[in-house]
Amino acid sequence: MVAAQFPVSASHTLNDTDARYLWNWLLRCQGLASETKLNSVLEVAGASLGLHAARLPSPFATVLARSVDPTVAMSLFSSRTRSDVTTVRCMRKTLHTLPLPLAATAHGATRHFRERDALRAITNAGISLDSISRVTGAISRLLEQNGPLFHRTIETRLASARTTTVTVRLALKLAWECGLLTYFNDTTGWNREHRKFAVTTVLYPQLDMQMDRAIAVGELVRAYFDRYGPASLKDVMWWSGLSQSAITAAMAESSRAWVNVQTPWSPSPQYMHSDRLEAFYAIAPTKQKTGLNFLAHEDVALKAYFETRQRYLGALPANRAFNQIGEVLPTIVYEGQVVGTWAWDATQKAMICSLTRGLTSPELRREIRREAAKLTGALRLGWSGTPARQPASGRLTETI
Repeated sequence: MVAAQFPVSASHTLNDTDARYLWNWLLRCQGLASETKLNSVLEVAGASLGLHAARLPSPFATVLARSVDPTVAMSLFSSRTRSDVTTVRCMRKTLHTLPLPLAATAHGATRHFRERDALRAITNAGISLDSISRVTGAISRLLEQNGPLFHRTIETRLASARTTTVTVRLALKLAWECGLLTYFNDTTGWNREHRKFAVTTVLYPQLDMQMDRAIAVGELVRAYFDRYGPASLKDVMWWSGLSQSAITAAMAESSRAWVNVQTPWSPSPQYMHSDRLEAFYAIAPTKQKTGLNFLAHEDVALKAYFETRQRYLGALPANRAFNQIGEVLPTIVYEGQVVGTWAWDATQKAMICSLTRGLTSPELRREIRREAAKLTGALRLGWSGTPARQPASGRLTETI
């Protein structure tokens, strides 16, 4: 157990019932309850501290779970939404779609990891930084003159006897990791990716991609605890990829009071802002219900934790919700607890649900079938090239 290196104003111990209410309250704040659904991608991405975007279906399914209707998820493909959010590689070097201010924070807090990797790749390729600088300038001029372009188009336009395709590719990667360039997925469906690059200051003139690292780390850590506390230090280290010393330094610099919250989820101390715990106690904790939710692959609500995953796994082994490389599976969650998983059958264009035996009642299984049919229809709506007139259906199995 690691001693806190930041001031803690009080300690609270929650029993299993109160801890469950607190967990469900956090989910409700993210839009994961029928009466707390959100109205825009911007609201969803802000409340959840980003949409995990390493897999194509994840942003769409994440928004579906938290929004008032499927049209909100469909707006992911609109120019209006693309002007409000952007996708950056940040926490744990993975893609997240975030509101612009949070994107600047997440980028600034984690940029050094990605710059280091991009520079190492350049060194390993035997390419000089002078060549990279020259090509980076050419990329910027090309995009300023022509607007956003696919990376293959950029490579074709700039590769020559003097400049290899590898040089263009590595210069493009470094410029993106540094924040000079940004990208967006120019598609109309969640199952396709058409990645276009643009000059960041042209596409997002208000976006500060050069935020001071210490300031960015402080803002990111506090934003995490605002949405996901109580959490342990190992939780936030897992989620962010940052060191414990960087995290505790950021917590020590916070002007808001911290409290230690002991829960049945882990013997390790868990922390949250005092005002957040007070907000929970102020709103009739016993009424914190979330009902049934279908969460995305790598859904941020579950990916945010490592040491305290018992909050949603209960007595289940980790392989009921995680694959062999540590990714969160698309899960079926009832009142904050994992009761099964779901998958998309691309051939039938339908959901397949697999429930863990003993965790669902006949009534809940009927509700899962109904909601799976609705979600199948919503996923078909966002599937590129799928006729909307196909009847929605799903398949449900129960496993031991």
